[in-house]
Amino acid sequence: MTMTTGIPGSSVSPFTAGTSRRRLLVAAAGVAAGTAGLMALPATARAATPAPAGTDAAPDLVLPWLDEMLAAFAASPMAGLPERTWAMGWMAAWAALGSRRAASVRAPQRRAVFEDAAVATAVHDVLLALVPDQAVRLDDVLSRSLAGLPGGAAKDAGVAAGREAAASTVAARTGDGLDMASVNAPFELPPEAPGVYRLTPGATMLVGAGYGRARPFLLGRGNRFRPGPPPALGTARYRRDLDEVRRLGGQVSERTEEQTDLAWLDPLSHYVPALRALLGQRTRSRRNKVLVLAALGASIVDSSIACFDAKYVRLHWRPVTAIRFADTDGDPRTTPDPTWSSYLPTPPHPEFPSGHAVTAGAAEHVVTELVGPYSPVAFTSTWTRGDGKDVIRHYPRGTAWTTLTRENVDARVLAGVHFRFSDEIGADLGRDVAHYNLRRLARGHADAVR
Repeated sequence: MTMTTGIPGSSVSPFTAGTSRRRLLVAAAGVAAGTAGLMALPATARAATPAPAGTDAAPDLVLPWLDEMLAAFAASPMAGLPERTWAMGWMAAWAALGSRRAASVRAPQRRAVFEDAAVATAVHDVLLALVPDQAVRLDDVLSRSLAGLPGGAAKDAGVAAGREAAASTVAARTGDGLDMASVNAPFELPPEAPGVYRLTPGATMLVGAGYGRARPFLLGRGNRFRPGPPPALGTARYRRDLDEVRRLGGQVSERTEEQTDLAWLDPLSHYVPALRALLGQRTRSRRNKVLVLAALGASIVDSSIACFDAKYVRLHWRPVTAIRFADTDGDPRTTPDPTWSSYLPTPPHPEFPSGHAVTAGAAEHVVTELVGPYSPVAFTSTWTRGDGKDVIRHYPRGTAWTTLTRENVDARVLAGVHFRFSDEIGADLGRDVAHYNLRRLARGHADAVR
């Protein structure tokens, strides 16, 4: 998720591509997008007008309301962390599907109506609270969504369940530390020393210093899976990864054209189109679809919190600093290059672990557990390089989700902003957070099946 904002060296969330960005906030979040942070989202938003409701095999309102959420992000780019909004909307929908009202609706056709009404209302009400400038459009879309559902007790119960779940979710997340000011809290760097982060070229301030202190959705505390320190300076692994990023990640580089394409990749350039394809499957239950979106949103936020907790504890220097000051690392086998610059702008926060990789690992684990290890659908990922070139990559049915993580790991090395060990450890951190979160979610709805 690496498009530049008005802040030199910052990264942006792909939720906000093509807009005026969330400035400091999005730079800190960059989960996916760093975390979490969605490079350009596909322009796929469509009005959430349903086909007639019937059984779980019928078209439903999950995909249309995902598209409405993406449209709201694009229309109101300064509304706050998009990954927080995503998580809140779909966690509210998931809560509505597990409510007492849901338990009273048993007939399959009536349950489908209940679930559609609950999902549409829950996501709408969260968006209305967090993106209030979109109220007229959101209210109109909800009205049309509900008008397409058969009237009756099931529909009324679904609306009530969605409304209650959204209100509860919004109240519970008040003061969670994910507002811009809290995420970008002031931080005083220690004195310059080998291996220790210092402001990267062009940066005038740090971002994300408070992210690791925010309140997670499910993780409990940001340091639950805090990784150990990165490889020490002078070790074989550090030296190997330093040499790799020097060769492949610079403005002047050994990268191939395909590798240059990949350098601009962000995790959700993969997962948004993949999710849209998955959500279009009529044989997949509404409950599974909502669970995928809820688990993904919560895990992206929580893994981002875990990522920034580690970043500001480990305070590891970026490749651009390590390469320019290699004569200070105590290893006679490394030599400095004072003119080396990363291919993409280096974000203004510590290097270890990689936020892109954390997001990729979390997303991989969620879809692996809830969908299976291989994509049951083909999908196409697209993103745009800084020089305007559109990159289009097709992924056939049967693509392993681990493939997407490997590509994101490679991308951050090719961009010149991370060591490979930070990407690999970051992906593991994302998987650990997602595994923990899924176990907590499963306790609420044991019957969410593929």
